[in-house]
Parts: sequence; structure tokens; C-alpha cells
Amino acid sequence: MIPKGQIEDDKNLGFLKMISTHGIEAQCSLIESWLKQHYQLDGIGFFLKEPESTRTHFFTESVPMDVVQNIEVMLICINQTKEVENEVVLFKKNNWEYIPFSQIGNPGSFELMGIAIPLEVMEGIEATLTLLSDSETIHNFTTEAPSKLPFIPIISRLLNNAYSHELKDNKIRMLNLYQNVSSSLAYISDLQELLTTITGIVTSELLCEESSVLLYDQETHEFEFFTAFGETGMNYITERFPADRGIAGRALREQKTQVVNDVQNDPDFFRSFDDEHAFKTRSIIAAPLIAGEELVGVLNAVNKIETKYFDKDDDQILSAIADEVAYAIKNTRLFEFVVESYCKIKQGLNSCKGCKRPLKSWTPCARQLDLL
Repeated sequence: MIPKGQIEDDKNLGFLKMISTHGIEAQCSLIESWLKQHYQLDGIGFFLKEPESTRTHFFTESVPMDVVQNIEVMLICINQTKEVENEVVLFKKNNWEYIPFSQIGNPGSFELMGIAIPLEVMEGIEATLTLLSDSETIHNFTTEAPSKLPFIPIISRLLNNAYSHELKDNKIRMLNLYQNVSSSLAYISDLQELLTTITGIVTSELLCEESSVLLYDQETHEFEFFTAFGETGMNYITERFPADRGIAGRALREQKTQVVNDVQNDPDFFRSFDDEHAFKTRSIIAAPLIAGEELVGVLNAVNKIETKYFDKDDDQILSAIADEVAYAIKNTRLFEFVVESYCKIKQGLNSCKGCKRPLKSWTPCARQLDLL
């Protein structure tokens, strides 16, 4: 038998771990384990909707995926239609789906299967704790106001604490990322190398499969794949397509970052490259590269890895990087123009024929270097 003192110590250590947890998903996992230790529950889940986001999340380790999807749809419908006036939602299984009903304190002939209890987290965040169990256990939660259950305020505070930590961590992450990108812009002089480094940073930070930079050609009104990070993207280098096509075209036209998590159903998706290279684009962020009033191109991130969706944090990261990259490309083009003009002044209008200076390089041409 475990000594009572040790049980109390383990409980305290568990609370300390939850208080110090930064990630919201990790916090939900710890709370789920804690609830299972104290209540006879078949399933526990957390329905969360973040501010300024149309996406919702359902965190669970004990509810089957088909049930999660069914409950998620049910709760979304309730939140949208406001058909249920009670702050707590009871739901039961009807054939293959869960449906809500209002029978708090009076189960009647229904077999109660679940309860969804609102949580007070940070302002703007919709949070609901969902519990699945037998009818007797669920009914016990309704003998008093479920929102007054002793563990509800604790869970709300723990989730609020995790969100606060996560926001601070994201700010630190953004500062470190900005410093990393700024350092690359300052120390890497070759544009090809610079943008290859940037696409590598994007792929790593956004946890996606591919990233690329499309440069806008004002004369032909086309996009050119200048550089890419990822096996498939490398096959696109130097390929061109009309700048009014695709999600990238929309991003540049509207001068606004496009976050598309269901690319195949987007009417603007330009699927030619997918078809040619046997690749499937599932999700994409396309951030316009604009330096002042000059349209420079588009920075893309493709196919989120760990989750199916790019989110507002990914949008913020890519947009911040895009602003820096746009001016770096503009400055490079200006330097190119100055160098080529200098060559023509020194060696005549035909000086660039057979020039050995690497295309798109920041360095003066080899012929001029020989004269120094």
C-alpha cells in the first residue's frame, strides 16, 4: 500500500508540473490524466477556439477520432446557432452520432452519454471541457450546476496559465527568428545563397515540407521560381507561369498573405506543377514580397507537417520574413543595375556579351575585377 504522505507528494508534484507547463496541448494531456485518476470517465476532451481564428481544436487522448469529429461538429453547430440556452450541454448517442438535449437534473428516459462544460480561459478564447461516461456518472455532474464543480475553476486557471506561457514563448520565438533572418541578410552577400537560406529557415520554423521564392518579372508579368527548399520545389527552378494565376498571383494582386488549408478546393489553385511532378499540395501560405510600392514576388510555404493546418502564428512569421526579404531583393536588383551600368560606362554597350559574372550575383563582373 502506498503511504498517504507519498500520495500527497505525488499529487503536489502533479500540480507543480501542470502549473509550469507551457504548451496548451501538453497541459490538456496532463489535465486529462489527472481527471482520470479521480473520476470514472470513458473519455475526456477539450474543445478550444483561439481568437482571430476560424479553426477549432479538440485535444484528447482517450476519445476515438470518429467521436471527436462528431462532437466537434455538434459543438460548432451549437455555438453558431445558439439553439441551446443552457451554459452546459448534455448529449447522447443516437445511432452513429451524438446529439444535444436539455435535461439537466432530470435525465428522464434518455441515456446520458456526455456533457460539455464551458471554461473561463483568456479573453476571446472559447473553451469547453467535454466528458464522456455512463449515464449515472454524467447525471452526478448535473445534480449541482456543472460550472460550479470544484475542478472546473482549477482547469480554467491551468489552461489560462498555459496560454499565457505559450504567448510569451511565441514572442521569444519571433524575436529569435527575426534576429536569425536579419543576420542572414547582413552577412550573406549572394542573393541565391541568401534566399536558399531563407527558404530553409521558413521550412524549419513553419514545420512544412517545401518553401520557395517566386520573383515577379514586371516586363513579362510572370513569376519565376528563383529558389526553393525541398526535393520537389527544386525541380521548379527557373520555371515560369503567369503572375495572375494561382494562389501566389492572388497574394500579389491583393497584397495580402493567403493562408489556404484546403488547396485542392481553392478556385485559384494552379495545379499544373502538381500534375507535372506527381506532387500534391495540401496547404499553402503565400506571402507577397513588396518593397515600398514595388512588387517583388511571393514567398511560399507548402504542406504543414505536424498538423493539417497553417495557423495565424505561421501567417505572422511568414509575413514578417517577407517584409525583410522583399527589401533585400530590391536592394540586390539595384546593386545589379549599378554594377551593369558601371560596366557599360567603362567598356561600352557590348561589354556584357560573354560576361563571366555569375547571373544574379552581387559581385562585379570578372572582367572588371581583372582591371582592379
